[in-house]
Amino acid sequence: MEEQEDFAAQQAALGKVIGSSFELEHTEEYISRARLAAALADKVRYMMQYQLEELFSRLYRLDIFERKIKEVMAAGGDIAQKIADLIIDRQLEKNISKQENPPSTPEDEDLAW
Repeated sequence: MEEQEDFAAQQAALGKVIGSSFELEHTEEYISRARLAAALADKVRYMMQYQLEELFSRLYRLDIFERKIKEVMAAGGDIAQKIADLIIDRQLEKNISKQENPPSTPEDEDLAW
């Protein structure tokens, strides 16, 4: 339940980043984490089969930890679904971190770039 609440609070930001990174359209229609994960898993599955280098490049740009990717691939099962979950989890972590640690503004405006 907590995961769904985190997802709901971050839905717009997640949809924007994940949608643009993986060319998913209408991400605002994914009203649940499960639906977004399923659509993303389909895209990951396709990329695993036809665009593996591009998939790894996008995972790197999204800051998905290589160690976690290796763990998922070694474990087997539905690897595409597990990678989709990694992507969503990492984006949630990044969004929460941004909220908890907003950029500071310099006290002296002359020091602001």
